[in-house]
Amino acid sequence: MSVHALRIAARSLGRRPAFTLTAVLTIALGIGITTTMFSIVDTVLVKPLPFPAGDQLVTVMETNTAKSQATSLIAPGRLTDWARESRTFAALSGSYSENVTDTSGREPERLAGRRVAPQYFVVYGMAPVVGRIFTADEELFGGRPSAVVSDGFWMRRYGRDPGVLRQRLVLSGVAYSIVGVMPAAFTSAAVDVWLPAQTPPGLLRVREARFLTGVGRMRPGVTIAQAATDLARVQQSLGERYPASDRGWSASVADMKEGRVGAYREALWVVFAAVALLLVIAVANVAGLMLVQLHRRATELAIRQAIGGSRAQILSTVMREVLFIAGAGLLGGTALSVWLDLILGKTLAQVPRMNELVLDWRALLFDACAIVAAALAFGLWPALVATRRGTTTIVAHSGNRVSASHRPQQALVVAQIALGMLLAASAALMLRSYYNLTRVDAGFSTEHAITFHVGAEWGEDRTRIGQLQERLVAELQQLPTVVEAGFTNFLPATGATLRYQVTVEGLGASRDNGDGGKITVGERTISAGYLRALAVPLLAGAWCTPLQEASKAPPTAMVNRAFVDRYGSDLIGRHFAFDQIAGNHTIVGVVGNLIEDGARATSAPYVYDCLPAGTWPDPEYVVRVKGDARAVLASIREVVHQLDASRAIFGVQTLDAVMAGALDQPRLDAGMLSLFAAAAMGLASLGLYSLLMLLVSERTRELGVRMALGAAPMQVVGLVFAGAGRLLAAGIGLGLVLVTAMTRLLGAELFGVSPLDTPTLTAAIAAFAAAAMAVAAVPAIRAARIDPIAAIRAE
Repeated sequence: MSVHALRIAARSLGRRPAFTLTAVLTIALGIGITTTMFSIVDTVLVKPLPFPAGDQLVTVMETNTAKSQATSLIAPGRLTDWARESRTFAALSGSYSENVTDTSGREPERLAGRRVAPQYFVVYGMAPVVGRIFTADEELFGGRPSAVVSDGFWMRRYGRDPGVLRQRLVLSGVAYSIVGVMPAAFTSAAVDVWLPAQTPPGLLRVREARFLTGVGRMRPGVTIAQAATDLARVQQSLGERYPASDRGWSASVADMKEGRVGAYREALWVVFAAVALLLVIAVANVAGLMLVQLHRRATELAIRQAIGGSRAQILSTVMREVLFIAGAGLLGGTALSVWLDLILGKTLAQVPRMNELVLDWRALLFDACAIVAAALAFGLWPALVATRRGTTTIVAHSGNRVSASHRPQQALVVAQIALGMLLAASAALMLRSYYNLTRVDAGFSTEHAITFHVGAEWGEDRTRIGQLQERLVAELQQLPTVVEAGFTNFLPATGATLRYQVTVEGLGASRDNGDGGKITVGERTISAGYLRALAVPLLAGAWCTPLQEASKAPPTAMVNRAFVDRYGSDLIGRHFAFDQIAGNHTIVGVVGNLIEDGARATSAPYVYDCLPAGTWPDPEYVVRVKGDARAVLASIREVVHQLDASRAIFGVQTLDAVMAGALDQPRLDAGMLSLFAAAAMGLASLGLYSLLMLLVSERTRELGVRMALGAAPMQVVGLVFAGAGRLLAAGIGLGLVLVTAMTRLLGAELFGVSPLDTPTLTAAIAAFAAAAMAVAAVPAIRAARIDPIAAIRAE
């Protein structure tokens, strides 16, 4: 292919800028979005884990089918026994989360940390980018304090300075030497630092202390079933040696990759299929536009044939132009995919392995294959169709033969409209559902309230922490703009669904409250001012005992209205006991229902435990003020600094932001579906436009004859709109059938709206019809402007 021929093709496309730009943008959007989705599916589901021999990595847990929760975390002593006595594992280890406060910088900083058992990094087999992993003596109790940091923390704190190995972190007054930096691909979780667990010998002997998440590397050639059988054998032996704690327990072994991404498998494949379908529709629409262009160029192509040009030469002329469109679409699609990878890598950070998302050679190969297939579909196929019987006969198609020759394209347009209608209706329903969620009565006020954390660790002296909490709340309440202050273990609607069994005095066994009078309740640990800071109404009784007096008084608690509605109104003054906690609590008050378990959930019975300060070391503080909530932040920092300058303040956000964050997933679902719907509507409109333009071009003589015989331009416009209306009606009708068929699936995702809600579906139909008729106006106007004499002479 000569440079001169390519220049001719470029000039030819330049004379048709509207077609060229539409085709390039359509192909670029289709290729870019599809390639991005391919990269996500490939990264999350297809690629092996980014560790050496990643297929040998497994997660391990304790199991006991006699318990209400069959699987459990692992006790450190038991994990040590498994590692020593198993025959199928090269290494076994575990870890647990422990956030820590670093005081080595100018200001205290809260770090997301994990404590790791011996051989944790050996299990994964990934080398650090700088430094080393822990040595055996550092992993044992009494070993030298050492830390391995994440790539993100290395970048944020030290700007990737290799001298990080000379730095130290000061955690709880102890200096930890940084010995290594793990690469970004090591974990997708928000971890800043890994620290050796250095489990004390006494804790290793407490076999009921289950708090480790287990990981293991199987020996080469070992299957998961063999590893599970091996650990079950070891645990059976331990049950004989330690019958009080180990009898009846076993072990489960699961593929690590499947455990990380299995929950996302079906959803990602469905989205990828939907995106691929959109690409197919986009290519089909560009093929329709290409047919329109070839019909308009019938005279030009006929002249080429008349002066000796063969069908192959004419096809070559067309394919050179296709090559330009495909090349520009490929470049645009690749650039779009790179940008989408960056955006979605942050937006979908909660999806496992998204930190590994890059446009690699596999995605580029998919990109290339997709554009080749697209070029053949939207370029070669229309050219073959157009030259099938010679370019001189292209203009001969008219009348009823036009309708017959374009039935496949008409069916495709109807299918596009149906798919677009399904997505538009689904998006409208999801948006209505999200709107309903934002209007749910939360049971508390989010206005003028701010929440934050003050760094404290579970291993600290509880008396010291309790004194800090008492003084902090007292000092905050003295600030001029503060209305109320308090704290809780978990804020409402944040995903912490705690359930406990309690026995309430005077409530015997019944169908409603379970066997032996035990009932299941939600739980929150709170201070006296917490519910008042949320502006929760007190319905009966009294508030919790003030913090300064709580340690001296018998334990008290409050219950919510749902508790009273289910178990009776005469509960104040009664005692109850948790199955897991010794001692009786007295019910002192009743408050309104809060959306503790989320906006979608029905209010469940909840107990608000008024425990002494220090019971929960790292609570969520809530402060209600008279004006702007963020205006008090400087005063809060000053109070905390005066009380203990080593404490970090983190997690600062308004309650409005907390509630907005609780709806992140439904908002993301509605937004993504709306984008798909918009894309489908645009492609369906483009398909309708290309078909109508082709029909108008081919029926130019017929329409000219009609106008010569007296048809008014508006009558011609009506003919075009009537044809568009028939296609639109058929597509919308089929789309509504699809919506009806998917009511069960849609209903599971909706809140406060039926899948067949008439106003919502009517709005979706109106929006779709408006978009379709807007694009139909272009070929309709073109038809109305046909010159009858010129049209008849041209024939």
